[in-house]
Amino acid sequence: MGHSKQIRILLLNEMEKLEKTLFRLEQGFELQFRLGPTLQGKAVTVFTNYPFPGEPFNREKFRSLEWENPTEREDDSDKYCKLNLQQAGSFQYYFLQGNEKSGGGYIVVDPILHVGADNHVLPLDCVTLQTFLAKCMGPFDEWESRLRVAKESGYNMIHFTPLQTLGLSRSCYSLANQLEFSPDFSRPNKKYTWNDVGQLVEKLKKEWNILCITDVVYNHTAANSKWIHEHPESAYNLVNSPHLKPAWVLDRALWHLSCDVAEGKYKEKGVPALIENDHQMNCIRKIIWEDIFPKIQLWEFFQVDVHKAVEQFRGLLTQENRKITTKPDPKKHLKIIQDPEYRRLGCTVDMNIALATFIPHDNGPAAINECCNWFRKRIEELNSEKHQLVNYHQEQAVNCLLGNVFYERLAGHGPKLGPVTRKHPLVTRYFTFPFEEMTLSTEESMIHHPNKACFLMAHNGTAFRNPKTSFYSKEVPQMCIPGKIEEVVLEARTIERNAKPYRKDENFINGMPNITVEIREHIQLSESKIVKQAGVATKGPNEYIQEIEFENLSPGSVIIFRVSLDPHAQVAVGILRNHLTQFSPHFKSGSLAVDNSDPILKIPFAFIASKLTLAELNQVLYRCEAEEQEDGGGCYDIPNWSSLKYAGLQGLMSVLAEIRPKNDLGHPFCDNLRSGDWMIDYVSNRLISRSGTIAEVGKWLQAMFFYLKQIPRYLIPCYFDAILIGAYTTLLDIAWKQMSSFVQNGSTFVKHLSLGSVQMCGVGKCPSLPRLSPSLMDVPYRLNEITKEKEQYCVSLAAGLPHFSSGIFRCWGRDTFIALRGLLLITGRYLEARNIILAFAGTLRHGLIPNLLGEGTYARYNCRDAVWWWLQCVQDYCKFVPNGLDILKCPVSRMYPTDDSAPLSAGTLDQPLFEVIQEVMQRHMQGIQFRERNAGPQIDRNMKDEGFNITAGVDEETGFVYGGNRLNCGTWMDKMGESDRARNRGIPATPRDGSAVEIVGLSKSTVRWLLELSKKRIFPYHEVTIRRHGKVVTISYDEWNRKIQDNFEKLFYVSEDPSDSNEKHPNLVHKRGIYKDSYGASSPWCDYQLRPNFTIAMVVAPELFTAEKAWKALEIAEKKLLGPLGMKTLDPDDMVYCGIYDNALDNDNYNLAKGFNYHQGPEWLWPVGYFLRAKLYFSKLMGPEANAKTVFLVKNVLSRHYVHLERSPWKGLPELTNENGQYCPFSCETQAWSIATILETLYDL
Repeated sequence: MGHSKQIRILLLNEMEKLEKTLFRLEQGFELQFRLGPTLQGKAVTVFTNYPFPGEPFNREKFRSLEWENPTEREDDSDKYCKLNLQQAGSFQYYFLQGNEKSGGGYIVVDPILHVGADNHVLPLDCVTLQTFLAKCMGPFDEWESRLRVAKESGYNMIHFTPLQTLGLSRSCYSLANQLEFSPDFSRPNKKYTWNDVGQLVEKLKKEWNILCITDVVYNHTAANSKWIHEHPESAYNLVNSPHLKPAWVLDRALWHLSCDVAEGKYKEKGVPALIENDHQMNCIRKIIWEDIFPKIQLWEFFQVDVHKAVEQFRGLLTQENRKITTKPDPKKHLKIIQDPEYRRLGCTVDMNIALATFIPHDNGPAAINECCNWFRKRIEELNSEKHQLVNYHQEQAVNCLLGNVFYERLAGHGPKLGPVTRKHPLVTRYFTFPFEEMTLSTEESMIHHPNKACFLMAHNGTAFRNPKTSFYSKEVPQMCIPGKIEEVVLEARTIERNAKPYRKDENFINGMPNITVEIREHIQLSESKIVKQAGVATKGPNEYIQEIEFENLSPGSVIIFRVSLDPHAQVAVGILRNHLTQFSPHFKSGSLAVDNSDPILKIPFAFIASKLTLAELNQVLYRCEAEEQEDGGGCYDIPNWSSLKYAGLQGLMSVLAEIRPKNDLGHPFCDNLRSGDWMIDYVSNRLISRSGTIAEVGKWLQAMFFYLKQIPRYLIPCYFDAILIGAYTTLLDIAWKQMSSFVQNGSTFVKHLSLGSVQMCGVGKCPSLPRLSPSLMDVPYRLNEITKEKEQYCVSLAAGLPHFSSGIFRCWGRDTFIALRGLLLITGRYLEARNIILAFAGTLRHGLIPNLLGEGTYARYNCRDAVWWWLQCVQDYCKFVPNGLDILKCPVSRMYPTDDSAPLSAGTLDQPLFEVIQEVMQRHMQGIQFRERNAGPQIDRNMKDEGFNITAGVDEETGFVYGGNRLNCGTWMDKMGESDRARNRGIPATPRDGSAVEIVGLSKSTVRWLLELSKKRIFPYHEVTIRRHGKVVTISYDEWNRKIQDNFEKLFYVSEDPSDSNEKHPNLVHKRGIYKDSYGASSPWCDYQLRPNFTIAMVVAPELFTAEKAWKALEIAEKKLLGPLGMKTLDPDDMVYCGIYDNALDNDNYNLAKGFNYHQGPEWLWPVGYFLRAKLYFSKLMGPEANAKTVFLVKNVLSRHYVHLERSPWKGLPELTNENGQYCPFSCETQAWSIATILETLYDL
């Protein structure tokens, strides 16, 4: 075939019913079965009856396929088993989950057709097929001369309608004998057989280069077939389809009416056998309504026997010990229950509902009678409703019958059948009746006898339009032909001619001698008799369009145009294809090499783009509206649709990914491309306006777009997509090459997640990070385009898009350092990680780093946890990065060397990082107390006065870090009430004051790490020195470490033993075997709430936990908190749980108004990473079986994130979802820490 192997992927999902979906493939393709999200992590085996190479196909013989995992990673996103498709046919596959069948379907592999003596290939897309109606072909010995017309006309395939014996209707597909070659094709002295047909077919193939096909008819048989009378169950009959009984009665009544009209019995009522006018038609209508319908009473099939139902009801009312089993339900009303056997007056009602609806006020006869009368009245009303419904259907039936009579007997364009006869009744019969005729009432008695009713079978019929009287010209609008019409290759139409009268042939379809086909070939448009050219011949500077009108388009007309691009457009397409070959050899066909194109196009795109840094790739690929506006731009807005999610190429690619598989060229995106060059220019000009390599990428695109603009507008979406796919995939490869080996060798899921690092890390026109020390090496700088001065060019990490992406709301200490390990360290972006760590170190004040960074000068120091997340990242950096411990000696430019310092410029006061770390530890042990600067509505319009007072410290007895008060929220669960109406303004929903479990875990991790470093003399401090009660006191890291270790489980674990002496508030315990969310909260019941925060401590300080207790707590969290994508932030059993977050809702509900439940149930994604990592860690301690089950769980949960990532136009993972994974419109669409912690889980896996 000469082409490189093409791969097709079929995703398998649990219980997905694909048996009715056809997957069509070609020989030479590789079919890969991959696990969908519902199956990842499970033991799945795929079976198929596609044979081994060289083996014959056996429909019943299945074999299993071996799984391959090219990246050899634990996640299943790239795992597949495959079939190399070399054999044509229809094949089945199914898959087992364990030992149970979980799904399956079918594939069809297209054949490779061969013709001629040399057996050459006939490509499927080159098949030109002519259908022959077999019944019109006459005796078999005349076939060859008739088929020669197709040969000489250039056809290479002939389609025969079925060649078997036809039924009485003579329909081409109504077979009387499915096995017999029709005797119609034999002569009296010569019988032809299937062997004769086989020899002819072989001759056509070898000598004429023509293949033959015919239909296999399984579902259509003639009413006079012998086998259908032997197997009546194969048809719709009155036994297997009793709902047809009313229709059968009507069909027989109309047949008897036809017979009576044919015999002249209705002549006196105005209906003779020969129907000639509208008056006679109206008389038919009157007869049916007055004689037929009252006689057959079709409504009785749908009604209840009133007397019988009332007596049954009376019997139930008068039963002794009567119990009403159904309580009155206002939603349940008495209604007729259809009799499944469709007997007259055989329908019923639900007597339980009747007894609950019609209740006598006492048990006396009068009350019973009154109740029965009400019941009778209701049944009569229901019967009346059915009568009206049947009347409506009868009206439709009469209209259809009269329409048929008018067409067949009166209409000028109809067949004018003449008098009504048994052969030509008023209306075609819809049921067989293989018995002698009898009266209608006697016939009806047969429908209740299965041995007879099974032969009363439904059938159908077909009608054709007359080409003499049917023209489509007025119905067909003008047609626009893009390009230049070179010629009319062929036009064929039906026309009328003079002819002698004919006699109808009893065996073959003949007639219409006055209709023939006029065929004209290779003519100019002006010579056509079917179409003519309209006035407009061009549309726009680069598009040649010809509009044509239809003049004499009769049924069956065919017209074929030969169309070409104008020469200028052909050249432009050729040049584009030539430059696109660098991305795919697919474009080599039709490519045109020229020397005078823009010099930049002579440089491969990959070479130009390879100079881009990851920070520059952020601008080329991503940047949401707020980021772009900060630079003076914006995302492209598509009229009548919406704006793109990103200004960079990902914004376009997300939309194209939706359009491409559906070939949705009607999408507003494609319409915009066809209508003008605005989007095309936006893409290139946006990049050219920047400097350096980004501008070079823009210039390359601009040069490509120069040729794109010269091709017809209808081709622009296709080639625009081709250019962008080539550029986009090249840019992704360049991004991954600059990342760690974990990413480069990782699965598709890992690679796509790692792009979150590029998405979130960028530099705008105004750098967000404070300036680093001038003496620090390897800090990136750029030339400011306005001031022309050198400025720092360090990426900052956006918390989430689109809400936390620009200005002072871009950088948050907590978010940055929860996300830094996953997005920067695991991806190998060590320099960027170092610079962010040191930049935040420079803003240290009061022993804390900022919550909201505000470039350092507008920082808010109102969170207790950010500094511990920062310290965790310093530790991770030291362990992750080659020579990572060197960071401890890096200079930190202190912006605030004392709590009350004015901000100092970079380089004024530098300290090594280890001194800054020691200051954090000292300040916490000493105790931190201050009031936020500018406290009041200017920095927080909701917070009450006491909330601006910040405290943090370390408990002397336990070593636990504590802090906060009831009116502020210093951890990540930081929702402050905003509603006056609900009276929650200024009240934190989750103050989490005291010792929050994750802060205790993070501080333990840091203390343990500093202890290890001090023992190795890498960290110069062994202890913290403070003043307490007027004395200097030292606390060693060893002592601090032991205190936390000794007290953690004692005070945080909620024992399964109710008599546990360590439990301060046993009355508040509502779940045992869990870890408290905090210790020492001002509202003690908050300590006992089940939340996912303890899993963070498990990951960073697993030594605090006993494996068995940890495992039990994780199992409870899995059962109660784990959602499809995230973790519930509160136990659903908690009285204030609410899983739907609506920040716009302002009502009287204290717990909900203005999104007060932000962390009281909605499912946040980032904690799920810590939960899964904790499960993985402790499962290894619990044994191989627990570990295997956990690996399955992790894969299964992560597969949902993979699906979301692939489907999201933002190409990210959201901040949160509502309960059970529902979309939350108030969430960030892509959040840094959500992506980071899932990436960390994959790293651990």
